[in-house]
Amino acid sequence: MKQAGKLGSGIFILVVLALFSQCSPYAGKGVLHFFFDGVPEGDSTSMLSNESEAMQDDSTDLFEETVALIPVKGSVHYPYGEGECASCHNEQSLGSMLEPQPSLCYICHEDLSESYQYLHGPVAGGYCSACHDPHRSTNEKLLRHMGDELCFYCHKEESVLRNEMHEGLEGMLCTDCHNAHGGEDKYIFQ
Repeated sequence: MKQAGKLGSGIFILVVLALFSQCSPYAGKGVLHFFFDGVPEGDSTSMLSNESEAMQDDSTDLFEETVALIPVKGSVHYPYGEGECASCHNEQSLGSMLEPQPSLCYICHEDLSESYQYLHGPVAGGYCSACHDPHRSTNEKLLRHMGDELCFYCHKEESVLRNEMHEGLEGMLCTDCHNAHGGEDKYIFQ
């Protein structure tokens, strides 16, 4: 019972830290200083003379230094790659999104709900990030998984392969026949 209490306390602390950590290098410093040695005390008003200009420059520098340390093969979402967190995130309310999915995505990307008669479940539900990572991915098109692994993350491989329509299709990808976003029939054929 004591183990569960310690685990719960640890999880609570991690949640609190996540809530108080934002893209700004000065956000949540007091909380972080309390839990971790080496995090300087202070707030942005005492550290910065011209808060908005200096904070933007410091945030960008910190972001670029951090991203430069992690090489990525694949793709980086443009706003993330440019350090433009505020393009998607509301920095005034602990990193919440400016709008919910998919309307946030449709600010820049095509509204796929109007492109097809039948939509794939995640598209119909507005869950772009079920398949695409909103920041960076080692895969092209910011995909979370590649090939059939992406499909089999949600669809049971055994059930799909047992379907008589899929007999003799070994070596083919799901997307050779199906459009991942939608189609003109319920099977979303290309």
